[in-house]
Parts: sequence; C-alpha cells; structure tokens
Amino acid sequence: MSSMIFTATDAKSLRDWLLEQVCPFWATRIVDPRGGFFEGLHASGEVAASGRRSVLNQARLTYVFSHAHVLGKAPAMREAAAHGFAHLQSWQGTADGGWPRARSSEGECIDAACDAYDHAFVIFAAAWHYSATQKADAIRMADAAFDFMHRHLADGRGGGFFEEYPDTARLPRRQNPHMHLLEATLAMFFATLEAKWLARSRVLVDLFEEHFFDRASGSLREYFKVDWSPADESDGELREPGHQFEWVWLLAQYQRASGERRAQTMVDRLFKFGNTFGRDLKEPLQGMAFDALDRSGCVTAETKLFWPQTEFVKACVARVDAGQSAAMEDIDAHLGRLRAHYFRPDGANWCNQLARSGEPLADVTPARVLYHLFLAVAEVVRIKERIEAADATRGNGRAQSVDAA
Repeated sequence: MSSMIFTATDAKSLRDWLLEQVCPFWATRIVDPRGGFFEGLHASGEVAASGRRSVLNQARLTYVFSHAHVLGKAPAMREAAAHGFAHLQSWQGTADGGWPRARSSEGECIDAACDAYDHAFVIFAAAWHYSATQKADAIRMADAAFDFMHRHLADGRGGGFFEEYPDTARLPRRQNPHMHLLEATLAMFFATLEAKWLARSRVLVDLFEEHFFDRASGSLREYFKVDWSPADESDGELREPGHQFEWVWLLAQYQRASGERRAQTMVDRLFKFGNTFGRDLKEPLQGMAFDALDRSGCVTAETKLFWPQTEFVKACVARVDAGQSAAMEDIDAHLGRLRAHYFRPDGANWCNQLARSGEPLADVTPARVLYHLFLAVAEVVRIKERIEAADATRGNGRAQSVDAA
C-alpha cells in the first residue's frame, strides 16, 4: 500500500495506512527478541544499534501497539503490545517499586533514577493495554506507578511532582511531566471510568491554571524554580509551540471527561498564541511549527521537529470537536505538509527534524516519536469517522423524506 494518508484523507484510508502500513513496518523492525523494543531506526529502516533501552521508549511503544489492537484487532499488534507490557513488568525492579530510567540491552540497570515523565508514560501504556486486553495486571501497573509518584515525587507544599527520585532537588522543574501525567490519568479514566483518575486529572488542570498558564501572553511556561515561579532568564522565557498545541488537545479531553468548561478561554488563547507565532510564514516549510519561541512570540529555534507537527494536528482535532469545522481543512493541509517534507519513500518512516530550509537534520528516527504520529492520526480517524457517520445519517434521512413524499 502506498502512503494513502497523503492522497486520500477519508477515515478508512487513514485507518488502513496506520494499521496496515505504519504499524507493521515498525513492529517487524523495532521488537527486540530479547525483550522490549529497540530505540530507533535509520532512514534505511534498519535498526539503529544502541546498548541503551529507555523505559520511556518501552512504555510509548507498548501504548502504540495496544491502541493499534484496539483500533484493528490485529494479532500481530496484540503480540507486540503483550511483548512490551511484559517487558515493562520486568522493568519494575527497584527497591522502592519504581521504574528506573534505563537498562542495557542485556537487562542491566544503567540509570537507576526514577523519572516523573517516564512514570506518566508507564501509566499511559497501562491504560491503553487495559483497553486492549481488559487484563487486571494493567490496572495494577498503573496503580503501582502512581503510588510510586505519590510516595516519592509528590510536592506536598507547592503541588505537582518533582522531576526524579532520589534527586528530588533537580532543577528546573517542568510542566512537561505534568502534561503527560494529565494525559495518562485521563486515559485511565476513559479506560476504567474510575472517579479517582478524573480527580487526579482535575488537580493537574488546577496546577496548569495556577502556574503553567501565562495569562499575560496566553502562552505556556515550560521551566520553573522549586516554588513554581518562572525559571530565570531564557529558561523562564521559553515557549514551545508543540506543547502549546498539546495542551489545547489535552484540556479539550479533560472537558470531554469532566463536562467542565472552565478551561475553554485558556484553550482558545493557547491555540491563538501557538498559531499566531509558532508556525512558519515562509516557504519552503510554510505552516510548519517551529521548535521554540520566547514569551513575546519571537522565534528562538527555527528548526522543526516532527512531533510538534502532530500536536498541531491534534489541536485542530480539538477545534473540530468544539464545533469549528473549518479546522478540518487545517488537518488535511498539515498532513499534506508532513508527506511533502518529512516522510521517507517507504511511507512509514520520517525525518525527525528539519532545518528552516527544509534540509534533513537527522538520520535516525527515535522510536518513541511513533507515539506522537499514531495518536495524532488515530484522533483524526476518530473525528472523521464521527463526521462521516453523521453525514451518512443525514443523507439517509433526506432519502427517506423523498421516498415519503
């Protein structure tokens, strides 16, 4: 199959491309027979040799193949998801019950730090594995990971979580782990409908509203001091368009789960800031999201990673969900830009970063970024299927009216 995503953007073509081309391409290459997943692929599609295995990559790919099985009920995806989940279970080996950051390809712990960002993805992977399998082990994994964070990383005075354990004094503090923990707690709520996960999501939205959201500019702060005041100098000024767009989608997800509308003004302002300042106005990459800005909207990094582009797509999905149907044109246009500038001839692998000129800056594609692509396209499929079903229903209703007449 050719890369249908770029020549036909109906829901079925997108779903087929994702489940019949992208996921099999990666699953046949990235699964390590010794356990877990390799860390990346070269442009040729060959495995990028590395002795390091990160828990982040293991969790993200377990999520991808679990979600793929939810969408397609494919035995190969179920097997890849089970392979990753079993490896995550084996990874939980520290005395305190957390997941260490990295092991060697032989299974030896090479970085014992337990990272808040990583644990958010362990919970996220567990949520989707439960959705795929209904196995209680997945719920137990999510509970264990959150319990570890609560016991060892929670900031009882300032709120939120510290960066890592045992070095809880590490600075700067970041919004990023909390953003993904919100994603994970929402995924657990949608998978289980347990109220405790929605309550945990609500606390994270409160933290966003109180500390992460810069009301003066309508932008997202990235780095902080220990008391959640903005970090000094350039760290405190940094704004990442990709994260702006990611929060747009996540806050919309929270509103869908909770029925609350309090975040809508912040959602609109985040999107406006990212869309106004965070996308290139010049060819050859016109419309693509930059890697970094400052608080005033000035571009500080003209390069363009792949993942912020997928987050723009998800933000546009959130806009369509909110009734702004014109955002569907932005979705299709941005998928076309990805085809034109990022994807390799195989239609399933991509260049991870481009210069502003469009020149490729990376040979290796990190496997962990597959999470960004898969989730974005799955969200597009979801919204298009809903719209196509509604259009079909309306069409049937008109036909029946004509018959009755």
